[in-house]
Amino acid sequence: MNKKNLICLLLLILIVGVYYSYQKNDDVLSTPPNANQLETPIYQSDDMVTNVYDLSGNVVYKIESGKVKHFDNNENTDFDLPNVTLYDQEHAATWHIQAKRATLTKDKLIYLYQDVTLTNLTPDSQLQQVLTDDAVVDLTTQIVTSKDPVKIRGVGFFSTGLGLIGNLREKTANILENIKTFYNSEAQ
Repeated sequence: MNKKNLICLLLLILIVGVYYSYQKNDDVLSTPPNANQLETPIYQSDDMVTNVYDLSGNVVYKIESGKVKHFDNNENTDFDLPNVTLYDQEHAATWHIQAKRATLTKDKLIYLYQDVTLTNLTPDSQLQQVLTDDAVVDLTTQIVTSKDPVKIRGVGFFSTGLGLIGNLREKTANILENIKTFYNSEAQ
């Protein structure tokens, strides 16, 4: 093997190593801290509705779920088939969020897994729906992120791509990579 081939081989090995290291770090960031796989919950419930209020007594968000488990040591709560409704400062429902599973952390981050759908309940908004595989919503700031493939539907447009950052209060969603946008309803 000559020097040129050896250098190319070593460079290729380095690139593959960096790629796998980057992918491993992404997996760590997409899972809530102290995942609850092996713990026993301190309580669990079926068909539960949780309303969270601000200091003035106004509802901020509501979570409905078919099955709920709360874990004491990390203060995470797991939901099966969650339905989350977010409310604005005028107490009107603004977003409806669905997924197959979710984990709510003590710092009010909700990790949504499998078939995530965010539907805008505001009738005059251009942004109507966001679809992705997994997402994270900060329930305090209403910032949503995802690193998975994303579809966004709106009035007169349909966009697809990879990765998402959005602000549900401002009704904005930005696809991060490989963006394709169609400006007619037939493209959906």
